[in-house]
Amino acid sequence: MDLPEGAWDMIDFHTHPLLVQEMIARHPELERAAREIFYIGNRFQPLETFLLEMDVSGLRRAVLLPIETTRSRGLPIYTAEQIAELVAMAPGRFTGFASVDPLAPDAAGRLERAVGDLGLRGLKLSPPSQDFYPDDPAVYPLYERAQELGIPVVVHTGMSWEPGARLAWGHPLHLEPVLADFPDLHVVATHFAWPWSWEVAALALKYPNLSLDTAALYFDNPDDFIADLFVRRVSLTLIERSLRHQVVFGSNYPRVEIKNMARAVRRSGLSKRTLRLVFRDNARRLLGEVDE
Repeated sequence: MDLPEGAWDMIDFHTHPLLVQEMIARHPELERAAREIFYIGNRFQPLETFLLEMDVSGLRRAVLLPIETTRSRGLPIYTAEQIAELVAMAPGRFTGFASVDPLAPDAAGRLERAVGDLGLRGLKLSPPSQDFYPDDPAVYPLYERAQELGIPVVVHTGMSWEPGARLAWGHPLHLEPVLADFPDLHVVATHFAWPWSWEVAALALKYPNLSLDTAALYFDNPDDFIADLFVRRVSLTLIERSLRHQVVFGSNYPRVEIKNMARAVRRSGLSKRTLRLVFRDNARRLLGEVDE
């Protein structure tokens, strides 16, 4: 399938492949993971729908994010092996991340195997879903291994409606000890940590190893979320002058359609130069595809 003009290597850094029919047919337990753990009620769709959603949004690739929730919820939201399987189904279109239980004694080893044996390119952690604080010293061996591997760590920050999830687990200030103690570890705070967007912006100003993604979480539509975020809360000026190299595009698909989030970010008032950084260059740098 031909991609729209301008789609070359533009990346969605925050997607969850919960609706892919082909994967649910192969792994029926993914239906329960989608409905009972991720709480997504949308209809399941063929993989082609996911790819078309990327195409019409002008995006070449999507980062696939699992969450290892076996300890906390009884079942993972995708395993590393399943993410690798889906990546192989659409060559060139997906970049797979791993997720491990951060409190497991062998967490660092599991991550290393997922990267070395399966070719996954990063780590996803969700403190509200995995029931832990990001600055717990028990997680430090995992951060150390991720830093050694040179991979980014995407961490859920901000609001979570999930039953049983504590808001405190998603507060971005719990990332500060990690950012300070692992200066060569690239961390991506999701959802711009809404409603603590000002706090996470302050962290990003202080720590260059922190990036922020645009994935809408709370508002009913991306246009209102981005307007609130980039005008009333953080401001376009701060992004343009100080954080333009630390923001990546993320849609939070399938909770938000990729095309709607991409349109909202493009309409935000950011300059063309900054939009190129947000949609492509910053993500490629985090993935180690361009020089620092």
